[in-house]
Amino acid sequence: MIRSAWLFPALLALLPAVGRAQDAAQPQKDDWPCVQRLQPELSVGAMWQGEDPTTSGPAWRDDAVVAALVDRVAPRRVPVDEATAEIRRFAIGYEGDRKAALTELFAGLFETVNGERGTIIRGIRRFNARQEALAQRIEETTKTLDGVDANSTDLAVAQQRQRLETQLGWDQRVFDERERLLPAICDQPFVLERRLYALSRTIQEEIGK
Repeated sequence: MIRSAWLFPALLALLPAVGRAQDAAQPQKDDWPCVQRLQPELSVGAMWQGEDPTTSGPAWRDDAVVAALVDRVAPRRVPVDEATAEIRRFAIGYEGDRKAALTELFAGLFETVNGERGTIIRGIRRFNARQEALAQRIEETTKTLDGVDANSTDLAVAQQRQRLETQLGWDQRVFDERERLLPAICDQPFVLERRLYALSRTIQEEIGK
């Protein structure tokens, strides 16, 4: 039996890889399997008040301290409260133009998180395509199995039927388990969106002090 305890982390790890393989593709919304409304790109305006700090390009990378902080707090594995606390410590101890540094911090987080989110979205679409292909294989195997005489005494026929039954059972279990995990997988882009919003709010609070 397939266990979601190991399958879900494996699928999450796979999403960025399969997403990168599809970077050149231009998939349509009808290949989106999630109930959540698709928003391919996040809006800076929904996260940030004032002039868009991302229009100047990756200037945040020029500040080694800011870039290092982005690398530490952007990853999903870092709890939001820990990331928030680190941002506040940075703001308190930063020597120089705090507003400029914090603005660059947001630009770095937006670029990093939005990029990761886009990769996951492409991975989900690829995941959906694999599910559709598996569903088609299940249908074809079922049709083939229906055409094999279950009452035949021919050894070759019996072996063919057993092989088909084994394949069908395995494919169906894989398909069903993936479908059960789909809601959690679909939530990942929205987890990142909520994370970025929380961090951007903290940054703006520190700028306002």
